[in-house]
Amino acid sequence: MWPNYALVASNLPPEEFGKHYTVGSSRYYHGQVIFAQIADDYRNDYFRIDELMKDVVPNQAGRPKRTKFISCYRVLEHIDLSAFLDLYVTSVSGQVLRLQQEPYERVHEPGFIRTYQEVCPFSAIVMSHMAPPEFGEYITDLSLPKSAPEVMFTQIDFVIEDFLKQLEANPFHTSPIPNVHPHKLKEQIQELQGKPEKSTKAISLDSVLGRISFLQLRTGFWIAAQEREIFYPIPDKATLESDHPDFFRSIVG
Repeated sequence: MWPNYALVASNLPPEEFGKHYTVGSSRYYHGQVIFAQIADDYRNDYFRIDELMKDVVPNQAGRPKRTKFISCYRVLEHIDLSAFLDLYVTSVSGQVLRLQQEPYERVHEPGFIRTYQEVCPFSAIVMSHMAPPEFGEYITDLSLPKSAPEVMFTQIDFVIEDFLKQLEANPFHTSPIPNVHPHKLKEQIQELQGKPEKSTKAISLDSVLGRISFLQLRTGFWIAAQEREIFYPIPDKATLESDHPDFFRSIVG
């Protein structure tokens, strides 16, 4: 899912697979990794799964086959939402957090601007008046030029009002979005605030995943496909600290 958009087969269980990609692989050895497990019996004619799975066997010494790439192009749109199992987030040091699907039942009040980080297949940071379900349906509407059949995204915990007050008090206040200048960010916010009819405002084409703390993500991850969606909630900080102490320590340093 991120930063590798490929469909990959492996003999490794999810926790070992995540550790392999962060601390044990020459292909990608530093940074966060986000991936999902797909049902073993899922098939789509777009993928040569059965043909390539013949190579996913331990070697003569019993060493498991760590990775076998099935496809690297347009993967997400060819996996039905029903095939997704758990989602996994791996820290820089190889600690793995498992996230399970839950219904998204939160009711949202209008008038708020939210900040979304697209994860796959896009990487833009987008501000929007829309709540997550509406945003997911919008960015998978193929009648729009900036869309895809399926999109994964998350939400950045960014309190706009606090940022604007801090920037007003201190013109040198740093931006909460690492790759966006604070005063440029202010202009983008004010543009969206002044145009409530405007659906979205892209503030960066570059992902900040891996450059901001996992604790700066809020609510969870969504995979949307028009009116359908699946949702993986992120535990709050207290739950991470109490129920997932190894992962928590790895993300707070």
